[in-house]
Amino acid sequence: MRIHAFLECSLVNGPGRRAVIWVQGCCLACPNCWNPKSHSVTGGSPVSTRDLARHILREYEATRIEGLTLSGGEPLHQITEVLRLLRSLKREASELSIGLFSGYTEQELQQGRFQTYFPSSICLRQAQWWQLESLLDFAVLGRYNRQQPSADPLITSRNQQLRLYSRRYRPADFQEQAVEVSIESDGLTHVTGFPILGSIL
Repeated sequence: MRIHAFLECSLVNGPGRRAVIWVQGCCLACPNCWNPKSHSVTGGSPVSTRDLARHILREYEATRIEGLTLSGGEPLHQITEVLRLLRSLKREASELSIGLFSGYTEQELQQGRFQTYFPSSICLRQAQWWQLESLLDFAVLGRYNRQQPSADPLITSRNQQLRLYSRRYRPADFQEQAVEVSIESDGLTHVTGFPILGSIL
């Protein structure tokens, strides 16, 4: 899997304390996207799904996180690797919560109308989405549109949807938008969450 960034623990990317993976590569390129450096398919770093799973499971088993959120970039472009990672995690920790941010709409995903790094048929992409959907607790779906700002939990523009795919969470479990800054021991700084709280810059 090629990733843009990994954060061991975040409080602003879904309910509770969550690890976050920003997947590298996005062909949607929404205007004024907050994370344009994640768009190039050749950027980021290749990481084995086994190593990622091991790292996330360590945090989960130490009760430092309750879940994982996938963001990007666009996670669906690497759906084969995403499924491999999530299946590995669920085999070892079935109660680990999984969330997703995707620029694709639910209708596009259900119809298999999304791009992947490797050519595949619509039928295969539909089947992969159904498999991914069965592993999710929640997802935020739809393109970012700076002309339709929203301050709803996890949603940056009104055209997007927060979908619940399990009974684990209720709408009230999703907190208001917030920003989070973390500085690692080597000085690497992560700014995540919702720095503009739905306002137009």
